[in-house]
Amino acid sequence: MERCDPERPTYGFTVAAAVEAVPSARRQVTVLVGKLGFPISDETVETVELLASEVITNAVLYAAAPCDVAVTRTDERLRVEVTDTDSSLPSAVGARPDDEHGRGFLLVDALADAWGVRPEHPGKTTWFEITPEPSTKSSDYDSTGAPSADAAAVRRTDREDGMESPAKLRASSVPAGAGERQQAA
Repeated sequence: MERCDPERPTYGFTVAAAVEAVPSARRQVTVLVGKLGFPISDETVETVELLASEVITNAVLYAAAPCDVAVTRTDERLRVEVTDTDSSLPSAVGARPDDEHGRGFLLVDALADAWGVRPEHPGKTTWFEITPEPSTKSSDYDSTGAPSADAAAVRRTDREDGMESPAKLRASSVPAGAGERQQAA
């Protein structure tokens, strides 16, 4: 269920305690980003979607309980917060090339302008912020916050031509030692 604070542009919803709920949750984050009124590029939306997926997945996997997601506009930045009931604090750690897990917070650290963790009772809130890059198109999102037909067609065409998305390209260039930086809330 979507919630909105009328005094501050914040939208929120709850994600079920199942990994299968993550794709729908990341799409919901994308829709809510469109409702915040930022002029935002497709590349930035893809980055937000990737980072939201990583943070939500961790919350669902480790808390084994529903988590709450909030999407907020703070002055010049977009902020996504995920609150769960697991009190252990995440960190960016190194993963070996053959590891299937362990790169999520390296991506968050490399791609977010700021991120952090705030202890909450009984768990924590993990957040990240992105400074939106203005879109070069007149309107990538319609009035409901969904991608416009033209924006969706461009992304689909790029992928059909074998081009990788900007988020994937940037993810492949995560600098060594990126996990050493963490911003406090």
